[in-house]
Amino acid sequence: MANAIDNDGLMNRDLPIFEAAEFARWVEGLVQALPPHFQGVSHDSRCVSAGCLFVAIRGERFDGHAFVEQALSQGAAAAMVDSDWQAPEGVSEWPLIIVKDTRRALADAAAAWRRRLKGLVVGVTGSSGKTTVKEMAAVFLGAGGSVCATCGNLNNDLGLPLSVLTMRADDAFGVFELGTNHPGEIAALAETAKPDGAIITNVGCAHIGNFGSIEAIALEKGALFAALPPAGFAVISRECECFETVTRQSRARLVTVSLARDDADFFGELSDPVEGVLHVVEKATGAMTRLRSGLPGEHNAENLLLAFAAARTAGINPAEAAQTLDKLVMPAMRWSVCKHGGVTVVNDAYNANPQSMRAVIRTFMQQPGTGRKILVLGDMLELGGQTEALHREIGAFVAGHAPDLLMAVGAAASRFLADAAIKSGLCSDKVVCYADALQAKAAREVLSAGDAILLKASRGVGLERFLDGWQV
Repeated sequence: MANAIDNDGLMNRDLPIFEAAEFARWVEGLVQALPPHFQGVSHDSRCVSAGCLFVAIRGERFDGHAFVEQALSQGAAAAMVDSDWQAPEGVSEWPLIIVKDTRRALADAAAAWRRRLKGLVVGVTGSSGKTTVKEMAAVFLGAGGSVCATCGNLNNDLGLPLSVLTMRADDAFGVFELGTNHPGEIAALAETAKPDGAIITNVGCAHIGNFGSIEAIALEKGALFAALPPAGFAVISRECECFETVTRQSRARLVTVSLARDDADFFGELSDPVEGVLHVVEKATGAMTRLRSGLPGEHNAENLLLAFAAARTAGINPAEAAQTLDKLVMPAMRWSVCKHGGVTVVNDAYNANPQSMRAVIRTFMQQPGTGRKILVLGDMLELGGQTEALHREIGAFVAGHAPDLLMAVGAAASRFLADAAIKSGLCSDKVVCYADALQAKAAREVLSAGDAILLKASRGVGLERFLDGWQV
């Protein structure tokens, strides 16, 4: 059986088999020399598995059409290409599905496949915590049957359809992450995923440069709730920013969670913030369930509560759900803890926005330890006209937590975050600025055994390069 492997090598599951002619009808494609079937769909010629369909996608840096011949030679059963592709000589015998736009066709195929699936599908979106909640929900739902979940964070107009096309007809559940950085994207993705239930993790300033306001972001996130059927369910925290704006878009049953209000449908008390031990009371039954994620901090407790509420609403037994948490494995750079030369490194540098920055800094500074606490913070991107103000807010927040050292990496962090930290009381000799992550590597020379450092920045900063070549 063929297996799906994403660009990071994170997924490994048996893939559904598609009837080639039917797939071509889904995308209204012209066909030539098609085999009867193919198994799995890939848009990356480096990850082609034997017997799959290779989809040639035109991107900003690469045109997948340049790799069609390579994909077929590596074992792809067929390729889907644009009709305006200037094909090389001798392609008349190649197995092809020819469409107007492969990107649009991929979404159409996923939507058609989704209509065939009987398993319950849960969509997850939010300004931060999407991947964490998706992983937690997938683990919980696994107590009730096989689960197909978004691999890593493949949550855009390519990743979401590819994820849906990995769900098998016999899967009991699908958990798919939906991302956005421009208005209208969630509605389009939801049209493909057709979720039965949904979780909105939170509403924050992520990508506010493309939206203009928190209210606009709330409307975009709420589009996932708007896509739910009346018989579905919508899970959200009572403390979510713009709660009313988001929830009024839903026709589905509203399921609320809270770490502060015991009148929520699921009320959680965080008894051990270091080990992530949460006691949850379900309002409908009065039953209490103890959950332990191993992930520290109040933000992860809320993530756990959201995922548990979705699983319970989907019918999962609470005790069985709790037992599945020992299978929880987070993707790379989400609170990944390791040791380098006696220095404890918390790598949470997959992405960042003001909300997630605050949550992770607070959690890191609360961790036990006798050595120095050092923050390595990079730029938060896509904040538009609010870039300076939001970086300065984080700088003041940092000063209030009094780290032993702040390393600011990138233009905005160096100019605004660091300056605000000093003006808010952090001693200037505890602040060092670097142009980029590679330059910041020099700072490793000042670290010593017993120190603990946190890496946090937007994905484009590539802050994980701070660790390049560092011996464990």
